[in-house]
Formats: sequence, structure tokens, C-alpha cells
Amino acid sequence: MNTKEYFGTGAIQNISEILKSINSKNIFLVRGKSSYETSGAEKLLEEILKWYNVNYFSDFTENPKLTDVIKGMDSFIETQSDTVLAVGGGSVIDIAKSVNVLSYQTNSPEQILKGESEIVRKGKPLIAVPTTSGAGSEATHFAVVYSGDKKYSLAHEYILPDYSVIDPQLTFSLPKEITATSGIDAFSQAMESYWNVNANEESRKYSTEAIQLIFDSLSKAVNEGDEESRINMSRAAHLAGKAINITKTTAPHALSYFMTSHFGVSHGQAVCISLGEFLEFNFEVTEDDINEGISTGEIKAKLLELAKLCDCKDIDELKRNINELIISAGLKTKLSELNIRGEESIKLISENVNTERLKNNPRKLTKENIVKILSNIS
Repeated sequence: MNTKEYFGTGAIQNISEILKSINSKNIFLVRGKSSYETSGAEKLLEEILKWYNVNYFSDFTENPKLTDVIKGMDSFIETQSDTVLAVGGGSVIDIAKSVNVLSYQTNSPEQILKGESEIVRKGKPLIAVPTTSGAGSEATHFAVVYSGDKKYSLAHEYILPDYSVIDPQLTFSLPKEITATSGIDAFSQAMESYWNVNANEESRKYSTEAIQLIFDSLSKAVNEGDEESRINMSRAAHLAGKAINITKTTAPHALSYFMTSHFGVSHGQAVCISLGEFLEFNFEVTEDDINEGISTGEIKAKLLELAKLCDCKDIDELKRNINELIISAGLKTKLSELNIRGEESIKLISENVNTERLKNNPRKLTKENIVKILSNIS
């Protein structure tokens, strides 16, 4: 399955033709509580949507929980909608993807989340319209759902949106903090995709362009908010999404989920805080701890290529520049700055790592490795 993509300022106007082409009449519109209005999407869609019956759904948390998905499914099924339109950040698009596909399965959402049952049917046509430059959810066949402190990731080709409409003007009014956290998430995705054991020529093409755009544009987008840097970040986030759609993510993401669910750290901040440490850790890989799918020589060469494309002479300089980028965006590089302190907190994080994502990392990780990495950034 492929997504039909529309990119550029004014791209949101294409929704009119999309809705006509799929003969839509009854739309289930999943939206952020305030971003739908503040991004300008509400005003831009007003004229388009007045010809349709629109059912709005925004009753969910920032990091969607299973209970939120079930609420959405109940509403979606009750309205008998024929189209799903998701307008918002990564959480908005993720919950729209989950509600849409899970509503059409025979077995319960709980069974599918736990891997006890498979996705076997496609949902209704899904149009994804991001209002942040970060998650790239409009380009992926994944959807994140939390149950308690545990993060689950649905993955199936039927989850991939049928249409993605990336209109950078919807990000022009993004606050600094969201610009920073969403943008650094896109950067982390692109970096992790590049060193991933599943990386190929296509994924590295996407991640290379995303990394270069973000190095050039993130700080400007956060601190100046000019339109050119915003447009560059929209493109970069979409490319990073396309990259991880091929590879998935690795160790920094694996560690991040519990920081978000348990300690309340925003996703982008939680992911980037260990990025430099894992860059260095992966470069020190040996024949004894290399993961399947890649060789030590290949990963070392790819990481040096990564340094070069970021205009760095070696891994140490790249690690420094990554931390400088994080700081320039107003984000933190130490756990203590996020009020995560002490051996008990480090132990807790190390015991709640998403092991599925660790398999994609080029170097195997032990609990001792994880504790050491967390201690280095404490």
C-alpha cells in the first residue's frame, strides 16, 4: 500500500478534491483540543467541510491510551462515518489510525495490542494532516497506544494513511516548546533510521535529507520561527517518518517511552536525551555484541558517513554538535534537569525498556549497558 502525498503551502486545499474522489459524505474528524483552531486548520477547512456531515472527536490525552482508543471506536462506530480525517500532531494522527483500523477487526483491541490476534481488515479511507513537524505519523504504518505505563505499537500496512497532506503553514504558529520537542523527535528518528540494522538505500536517502535539513533549520524554527525554516522542518519530519516506516526506531526510542509514561517527559525530549550517548556506544561495537543484520565494519563506516554529512570530522564532534543542537532548541541533555534523579530512577527506566526496538539497534544492549548510559546523562 502507498500513501498519496501532497506537500507545500496551501496543500490543505487538496482535501476538497480528495473527499470528492472517495465520494465522502460522513466524516469522522479527529482533532487536537486547541491545535485545530490555533494552527489555522479550522479556518482553512471551514469552506471545504461545510458540504459534509462532520463528527468531531478530541476526547483523548496527549499520549493516547487504550481507553481513549475505545472511546473513539465507540463514537466512530455510532456515527457510521465513511471517512477519517486526522488533523493534528503525532498523537492525533496515531489515535485516528488506531480507531479506524481497530473498529474493523473481529477481535478486541486488547487482544490485538498484546499480539494475541492480528489485524485482518482495512478501515475507512484515512486522510492525515499534521500540524506539527515531528512524528511523521502521516507517513508510517505504526500507531502508538499506551496501557498503564506500557507502550504498545500497532504495525500493519492497513494502518498507513491513504492520503497525507503536509501543509507547512499549519506549523507557522507553533509555540517554541512544541517546535523544539517535535523537531528533535524527527531528528532522532532520522538518526536512528540511518544506523538501523534494517536501513537500506531508500531509507538512508530519506534520513540523510532529513538530518541535513534539521541541522540547518531546527534552531531557527524554534528561536526565529521564520517561514523558510518552518517549511524545511515540515519536509524533514515527513522524510524522517518515511525513513522509520522502513526501518522502525532503535535504542533512544526504546528508553524514551517509560520516561514519558512514568515521569511525564515529553516524547521528543525523552528521545533526544540519550541520542549522543548511543551514537558513541554504537560506534564502539565489537564482533561479540553486534546485532544481526549488519557487520561491525559496515556500522562503523555508516556512522563515520553520518558524521561527514553533518560536517563533523569524527564521532566525538558529531556527539558534541548533537548536544549543541538540543541545547540551542531549549531542551535538556541531563536527566537531573528533568527531575529524574538517583539510582532508583535509573534502575526503573532500565527495567522498563521497549525490547522490541532494541533489536533494531546495531549493537546489543545489556541492562548494565543501559544503566551506564543513563548514568552518563544523569
